[in-house]
Amino acid sequence: MIEKSTTPPESTGAIATTDWLLVFLFALPVGIALAKIPVFPTAAVTTGFFSLADVPAHFHAAAENVLLVALGAVIVAVFRLTLGVRVLSFFRPILLAMGFDILGIPISLAFVLVVLVVMVALRRLLTTNHNYSRLGVLLSLAAACLFVPLIIGSWWNIAWLREISLFPVIALCLTCESFAKVLDQDGLAEALWRMLMAVIAAVLIVSLIKLPGTFNFFLRFPEMVLALAGSILLINRYLDVRLFEGMNPFVRGPLVEKRMPPRGGRSK
Repeated sequence: MIEKSTTPPESTGAIATTDWLLVFLFALPVGIALAKIPVFPTAAVTTGFFSLADVPAHFHAAAENVLLVALGAVIVAVFRLTLGVRVLSFFRPILLAMGFDILGIPISLAFVLVVLVVMVALRRLLTTNHNYSRLGVLLSLAAACLFVPLIIGSWWNIAWLREISLFPVIALCLTCESFAKVLDQDGLAEALWRMLMAVIAAVLIVSLIKLPGTFNFFLRFPEMVLALAGSILLINRYLDVRLFEGMNPFVRGPLVEKRMPPRGGRSK
């Protein structure tokens, strides 16, 4: 007796389409990179069209931000799908990494932690009924916190204090917003755990960007950013094992996560 497949035809078609996209996202950049090898007659043309090695230095910061986002997306996917840990939200570790890249990890981390402590303390004083009012006040205060080191640094002529104001305000505000939401919905222990994972992911992103040769490699082979996108599909297809799903050492006992039935794939 032949068993009939229980996979809906539309799901099979979607999987096949994704597989073709996966192949394309690896085949195209690898093909372009191989065409740059000097022994091939295509080397001069492909190098001229697909290389940023000669881009002016004042564009390097912009190129590094692009790479930081693309590489950061891979790291966050590994954390969520392979390791199974939550990191506040998909974008927060990437935004934190941008701040860490500008100021350095120690100063940025200390500043963010101080702001979060202030947010937790002030949250208890906010008794507004609407969530928009509470979050609006918290975000405004988080933005105002960037003025404090700038003022103090100007008083005492301390350069590194003034430089704290360079921390991206949107990264600080959105991180505080996500932290406050998790704090309201799941409690302090879960908020601290997700924040810690977000910080670790951000540190890893910056560390990979700063590895000798990484940035120059992507300047020479910018097409490999497509391969980073392909890597996320590869992780989703073959490495979605969620090793530490539901783990939180800040709470007693296992954390059972409520899940909705999967719809066309695994739940978030």
